[in-house]
Amino acid sequence: MKNAKVCIIKTDELTTVKEGLAQMKTAIIECITVDEKDPKNLDTFLLVDLSLFNIINSSVIGVLGSVLMNPNIRLLGLCGVQPPVEDMLVRFGLLSKADSRGCGFVMPEVLKNNIEKVVTFDTIEQGLSCLNPT
Repeated sequence: MKNAKVCIIKTDELTTVKEGLAQMKTAIIECITVDEKDPKNLDTFLLVDLSLFNIINSSVIGVLGSVLMNPNIRLLGLCGVQPPVEDMLVRFGLLSKADSRGCGFVMPEVLKNNIEKVVTFDTIEQGLSCLNPT
């Protein structure tokens, strides 16, 4: 990948779900804030490991929505998404399913223009291998 970088957001251990979600939110914000300050405007491939969470809160969903609107983010890879979290992301319009529609929490034009940025993977490794298919 030329003029690109890969950011992996992962929580190894959780003391509480609330603390883990706060750490994840902070890490995502730091990643996209660095992009805004970078004069090179590197394309960023962001992989977020959600495998330890069976629920997420609205502030994390809001930050993921901000990631979609960031022009430097080429791919938001959500890894290890458990079914209850997937249902929430579909409901809030951050993931698309053929038989489901977002409830309008994300502005339709944002979703329409950026939903192709979001891809789910079973693992971080699968997401990384997708970036380098050779």
